[in-house]
Amino acid sequence: MIFSITRSSLISTALLAVAIVSIAPVNADDRAKVQPVIQTNYNQINAAFIRKDIKGATALFTPDYVSINPEGEKQTLSEFREHYNNLFTRFNIKLTANKATIKTIDVNANSLDVAIDQKTEGTIAGFNKIVIDQTSRDSWLKTPQGWRLKQSKILTSQTTFNGKTFKG
Repeated sequence: MIFSITRSSLISTALLAVAIVSIAPVNADDRAKVQPVIQTNYNQINAAFIRKDIKGATALFTPDYVSINPEGEKQTLSEFREHYNNLFTRFNIKLTANKATIKTIDVNANSLDVAIDQKTEGTIAGFNKIVIDQTSRDSWLKTPQGWRLKQSKILTSQTTFNGKTFKG
């Protein structure tokens, strides 16, 4: 039996090698390198929310992104976008500050589990102050395009409206 290597099989092998390297697993030693990248991603997402740029805010999300609230209810990416678009247009919400602080990062094969504290401040209808403090556990997936947010599970959420705790 004669074994021959064709040009197309060499190209396929090279492309496979590039794909494997681009999604190679992250090890614990890379945690220090990964954290600034993920923090930059959160900063970009939050800056886009302040600009009311929903498409920009979700540009680093995977197409199958899911948001899960503390009650376990899920929102797909399109539902998430629609929800925030409604908040910004219907209730005239203006965000003045939006910050994510990374608490921990757990490294998995091709993903990260990131615990964050999120603080969002803004106004409704121009004068009613709203502050939202949340903790969440986010899953980031390493892709050939970079790190993408696959899931956000909100663990706790507290909202104050004009300084008073809101229970809705």
